[in-house]
Amino acid sequence: MKTSSTEKSKLTLSVRKSSLENARKYAKEHGTTLSLLVDNYLNNIPSQEETTKPPYSINEMFGFLKDSPMRNMTDREIKDMMIKDKYGI
Repeated sequence: MKTSSTEKSKLTLSVRKSSLENARKYAKEHGTTLSLLVDNYLNNIPSQEETTKPPYSINEMFGFLKDSPMRNMTDREIKDMMIKDKYGI
């Protein structure tokens, strides 16, 4: 699983010895390198543009209900209406 980026930079990290040993063991068992593990992890962090605003807010998703006749109905009225519609009462 090699990265396609051609430009590379060197990174020095300070981690607990046990974390480093576990990471080396994991990389060896999965046929990869620590560099690729870190690179893949960093590539999966969402960019700033992806985290600033969700594509739809709750208000936008339910905006279609604002003009709905059900907007001013109680739960009981909606339930009764649905039962009447389902059973043709």
